[in-house]
Amino acid sequence: MSKKLVFVINVDWYFRLHWLERASYFKSLGYSVHIITNFLDASIKNELTAMGFTCHQFSVKRKSLNLFREFTGIWHLKCLLKMIKPDLIHCVTIKPNIYTGFINRFFIKKPIIYSITGLGAVFSSSSLKFVILRRLIIALYKTISVHHSKFIFENSEDCSLFQNVGIIKNSNSIVIKGAGIDLKRFASSHLPSDKSVLFAARLLKDKGLHCLIEAKKILVKRGCDFTLNVAGIIDSDVSSAISICQIEMWAKNGDINWLGNIKDMPNLIKQNDIVCLPTTYGEGVPRILIEAASCQRPIVTTDVAGCREIVSHGFNGLLAAPNDSASLANCLQELLESKEKRREFGVNGRQKVEAEFSQEMVFEKTLQVYDELLLV
Repeated sequence: MSKKLVFVINVDWYFRLHWLERASYFKSLGYSVHIITNFLDASIKNELTAMGFTCHQFSVKRKSLNLFREFTGIWHLKCLLKMIKPDLIHCVTIKPNIYTGFINRFFIKKPIIYSITGLGAVFSSSSLKFVILRRLIIALYKTISVHHSKFIFENSEDCSLFQNVGIIKNSNSIVIKGAGIDLKRFASSHLPSDKSVLFAARLLKDKGLHCLIEAKKILVKRGCDFTLNVAGIIDSDVSSAISICQIEMWAKNGDINWLGNIKDMPNLIKQNDIVCLPTTYGEGVPRILIEAASCQRPIVTTDVAGCREIVSHGFNGLLAAPNDSASLANCLQELLESKEKRREFGVNGRQKVEAEFSQEMVFEKTLQVYDELLLV
C-alpha cells in the first residue's frame, strides 16, 4: 500500500510554480500525493487532478487577520487531515506551517516537515506591526517544533536565525538550496548583447521594482540607457502588492516594457542580457536567480539573505545595497558597459548551479528527509 504524502501550501499557482516537480518526483516513487491549497484557478486544479494528484480546497487568506475566518480555516484543515490519514505531511510558508503544525501536534501526530522558503517582511521589517508579529510567530514555531518534525531551509542564514532564537536544534533542521532546477530545460545560451535587463517576480513592493526604475532613470542621465523588461504575477492577496494600474502607468511612461505573466521562463531569460532582482527582504533562494544563472545570465541583486546564497559578488553577479537606487545603478552600469564581464559572470553562474542547485540534488536530499522521518 502506497504512503500518503500531503502538501499543505498557501495558494495553487505557488505550488504549481515551485513544488510541482518535487510532487511529481515523489508520485513517481509510489507515493499517493494529496495537495491541500487555496485553489483560485480551476484550470490549475484540473491540471493537477489529471496528473494523478488528489486536490483539496483550503481557503486560506495570506494577509487576513480575521480570527473567525482563520479559526474556520483551521477547523476545515483539521477535518481534511483526519479524513486523508497521511503518513507524512509537508507544509510550506508561514500560515500552512503554523496551522498544520498545531493540528498535527495535538490531533494527527504524524511526521511533519516545515519548509521555510524565506523569512519575508515579518523578519526583516522594523515596523511595530511586524515586530509584534515576529515575536508571536517565533513563539508559535517553538510550540510546533517537536521531535517528529523537520525544518527545511533554502539558505543557511535563515537556518542560523531559527537556531539562535531557539526554534530549532541541529537535529531537526537541514538546508536544501532552492527548488532545484532542470538543467536541460534551463540550458545555457549566448547573450543577445542588446542591453536588456529582466525583472521577473511577483509584483510586490518588497521585490524592489520601484528602486530598479529609479536606477534606470539615474543611468539614463549618465547616458547608459537599457531596456527594462518586466514580467510577473499580480498577487493581490498581499498587503505590499503593486497594482496593475501602477504597472500600466510605468509602461505608458516608458519606464518599463510590461510583458505580463510569462509561462515560458527559459525563453524569456534567454532574450535578456542581465537578470535583476533588487528585493528588500530575506528570500529563500529566489527561483528566478537560479534560473538566470542556469541559463548563463549575469545577475544583479541585493545583499540580503537568500540572494547571497546564489550570487557571489564579483563572480557570477553583483550585490547592491537594499533600497539604494544609486548602488543598484552602479552595479547595472558595470555589467551593461562590459560584454566580457557579462559573459564571464554568466559562465560562472552556470557552473555554480550545476554544482549546488540541480533538481536531482534537491530531490535526493528531500527524499532522505522523508525516509528519515518515516522511520521514526
